[in-house]
Amino acid sequence: MSSRRKGQRLHDLNDLLFFAAVVEHSGFSAAARALNLPKSSVSRHVGRLEDRLGVRLLERSTRNVRLTEIGSSYYARCKAILSELETAEQDLALLRSDPIGTIRISCPIGLAQNALARIVPGFLADYPLVRVQIIATNRAVDLIEEKVDVAIRARTRLNDETLTMRRLGSSTLVFVASPNFVARQPALVHPSDITGLPFLSFQEDTARQSWTLTGPDDAAAVVAFDPILWTSEFSILVEAACAGTGISLLPTEVVARPITEGRLLRVLPGWCSEEVTLHLVFTTRRGLAPAVRVFIDYLGDHFVFRDLDQRPAQLLA
Repeated sequence: MSSRRKGQRLHDLNDLLFFAAVVEHSGFSAAARALNLPKSSVSRHVGRLEDRLGVRLLERSTRNVRLTEIGSSYYARCKAILSELETAEQDLALLRSDPIGTIRISCPIGLAQNALARIVPGFLADYPLVRVQIIATNRAVDLIEEKVDVAIRARTRLNDETLTMRRLGSSTLVFVASPNFVARQPALVHPSDITGLPFLSFQEDTARQSWTLTGPDDAAAVVAFDPILWTSEFSILVEAACAGTGISLLPTEVVARPITEGRLLRVLPGWCSEEVTLHLVFTTRRGLAPAVRVFIDYLGDHFVFRDLDQRPAQLLA
């Protein structure tokens, strides 16, 4: 398509608007005043529209302007088009001003089962026009390719990336096992004491895994494990640990209740994992849909972990 034809099409909608204004205001002068434009500009647009269509839409005289028969039919179509455009713009204004529509959220499976399960019902009650789709996966999704509005990510180190981030807070992982499992072992006081024990892992990588641990007086240790069970489903790991299958390194939020119930014990209580930072990531701060924006703020205000005494602990903003 030539550049001239492209330019011409860009102006067609204005031509329709000016033509409709002339009809509705019964003349070029009145239409020009309503549009706050020179009469010559309005006349030029209408004339160009007639030239492009190859028909006469208006009969002009010194006293008035009236539609031709074909002009009357064409005007009805123009009104329908302009009405649809106005409706579309009103809908867009509503989307930009009020939280409405569907938002897609990616979240690690464990967080979806615990934190989001408590937060989302309250959010939906406060914003009844918003719909939420949660994609529970431990995979780092591509926000643009997979059309995800917000992703929650838990990381020990931040990567250089183009995404916008909002820090929710931080947490740690602790070792747990069942009372029976602990009773069968020699005293477990140092990370080296658990090397070789059956390990239950939430990391889906089947390669030998290692964790950097911090302990009393800022002591550090790196411990490697060969998992006998690995799954991203925290509930499976908790039940396996409660059954005495092995030892597991899990978020405090996940193990708080079974520890309180006596089904699990914390192993090596002075030691924990590196700090795991929780972030919200999204593609940009500018132009966020209201539904996405209020969800980000709501999550920042309500995202909590529970410590091992079951007391709610607000994460750092």
